[in-house]
Amino acid sequence: MVALKAYYDGKGFIPLSDLKFKPKQTAIIVIEDETSEPKKTSCKGIANSYAKKELIQLEDETISSAFSGE
Repeated sequence: MVALKAYYDGKGFIPLSDLKFKPKQTAIIVIEDETSEPKKTSCKGIANSYAKKELIQLEDETISSAFSGE
C-alpha cells in the first residue's frame, strides 16, 4: 500500500507525486477535514505520569508526516 497526497480538481483526484498507476487500479481515498481542530492527545492512566508532554506532539507530527508522504 502506498500513501500519497492529491488534490480534487472538480472532476477527479490529481496526485501530487509521480507515481504510475495501472488502468482500473483501485484506491482508498481519505479526505482530510481542513476545518477540524487538531486533536489533543494525552496519555491515560499511569502512563500519564511518565509521559513527556513535548514528545507526544513530536510523535503525532512524525506519524502524520509518515502517512502523508511528506
